[in-house]
Amino acid sequence: MEKKVVSVSYNMKKGVLDDDYTLFSDGTVLHKYDKHIYPGGANIEETLIGKDLKLEIKMKLYESAESDKKGLVKSLLNIPDN
Repeated sequence: MEKKVVSVSYNMKKGVLDDDYTLFSDGTVLHKYDKHIYPGGANIEETLIGKDLKLEIKMKLYESAESDKKGLVKSLLNIPDN
């Protein structure tokens, strides 16, 4: 099965540091971020799964999703109904 992008949340920390999350159809999440502006601290990537994410990040991905994909995002990330 081909992995497709379901939702993307673009954020910035301290106004200059990337903190982006991309949710894929297989439930994996690619986290691209910068730790700091010095060499070796930028463009870091890690692959996570929904249970590794804080509710705040899950909600950002939910809110960023197109309306026809919100149900899928809730399902993939196990977001509670309330």
